[in-house]
Amino acid sequence: MTRVQGRPGLGTPAATTFGGCAVRLVHLLLACSILMTGLLAGCGRGDPVTAASGAAVSPGAVTERMLQVANGADRPLPTLLVHPTAGGRFPVVVFSHGYTRRPEDYLRLFHAWAAAGFIVAAPTFPHSARDSKRLDDRDIVNQPGDNAAVLTAVLALDTTQGDPLADRIDRDAVAAAGHSLGGMTTVGMFTKHRDDRLKAGIVLAGGQWPFGVGYSGAPAPILFVHGRQDTVVRFEGCTEAYEPLAWPKALLDLPNGDHLAPYLGPDRDFDVVAAVTGDFLRWALLGDQSARGRMTADAGSRGKVADHL
Repeated sequence: MTRVQGRPGLGTPAATTFGGCAVRLVHLLLACSILMTGLLAGCGRGDPVTAASGAAVSPGAVTERMLQVANGADRPLPTLLVHPTAGGRFPVVVFSHGYTRRPEDYLRLFHAWAAAGFIVAAPTFPHSARDSKRLDDRDIVNQPGDNAAVLTAVLALDTTQGDPLADRIDRDAVAAAGHSLGGMTTVGMFTKHRDDRLKAGIVLAGGQWPFGVGYSGAPAPILFVHGRQDTVVRFEGCTEAYEPLAWPKALLDLPNGDHLAPYLGPDRDFDVVAAVTGDFLRWALLGDQSARGRMTADAGSRGKVADHL
């Protein structure tokens, strides 16, 4: 679906409509002013989790590093890798940041996933990241292709002698996830720009603009997460992408959730999102049936899970 209203200039309070969800760019810009230092300290859940390989993974057994990737000469994609340090093979989650955000803003969530036994690969997009020389939300049409390039580079590390991830990547267990504009990018990877390597998806506060809902390829389970108090991408934007999906799907509805805190933390809703998304990944990529059963319980009183998986 295309935008039905012209794009206002950056810094203006006018609303741009992405399908049925009003996206106020002023909120996006104001969000950029939030100091992130406190958000980056202390990550992950406290309980060790057993990975598919049988290796015990705990929040202390996680590392971060940068991987230099490019999708052509004019699209550098420095990619933050957060992954377990334990032995064994682990699934991969390629993550798309939101408009005017950066991968490091989501370190709390990445550490939670890595502690649960996943490799997170999060590129910095050239025209939607904070501090980009040229910001342009319309460049989203190129971001699914960027993620494909990143995924190819990360999977190649499995056979790269001497790399810390050599012989440690489960190449058949790959998911895409993203927040806000990155959530829309994730939808694009299952629609117009279907990447057949993807076995699952997570859409955080996203919608279907500009890719539509023509889901294609082999069915893959997708978890949508959205807050009812989100004034940037309204809840209706989520349902526009969720309801037409005929594949296995689930929706984590956060009655008190806004556009940022549930995904950046620290926040009570963040704890719910970290737990439920971790459960979903363990079920979708590792076949952990008990993890699916925990999704509703882990939502607690802060969220409601509609499970159609």
